[in-house]
Amino acid sequence: MNSKSILVISSNLEALNTYAKKESSKYKSADIFWLRPLEGEKSIGVKETILFMQQAYLAPVGNGKLMIICDISTMTPQAQNKILKTVEDTPANTTFLLLGSNADVILNTVKSRCQTIYLPTPRTARLVPDETLKNLKEVFGINFDESSLTTKQRQGILNCIAKMNATKQQDLLLLEIVKNAKNS
Repeated sequence: MNSKSILVISSNLEALNTYAKKESSKYKSADIFWLRPLEGEKSIGVKETILFMQQAYLAPVGNGKLMIICDISTMTPQAQNKILKTVEDTPANTTFLLLGSNADVILNTVKSRCQTIYLPTPRTARLVPDETLKNLKEVFGINFDESSLTTKQRQGILNCIAKMNATKQQDLLLLEIVKNAKNS
């Protein structure tokens, strides 16, 4: 298990929860800690953040630790400041998964210390159309999951799509030729 800090952004709380469950299932033998607002509270404060961050420095029972902050967007700025050093210098065999529903309220100092992943939401157009995804799978055997892309990967795909749009007809013809050749 490597040490890293990942910030996952989506305005869709269900998508964030699904992502967290999917990721936590990969850490079967790790200790998993969750930080949520206290019952009846709307935000995560400094006191519970400090207690949570102390868990990162304790020896794990399992093969490492997964530290999940359920919605960093609900953390007070003071609480966000309390995680900076730990997120930047993540303890050995510890992964921080920071889930955020509103990127605008997350401190830039926190964002700069994490790998950021933007999950698509129902209001976000897909980068790769369904037909292209189908062709990638059928022709080349490639399964493509947009939800796991980093910001840099998304930008790279957007750049490629922009270049491809200039020669879209040629690309479609080539794809059709490859598809027909595979079927014959």
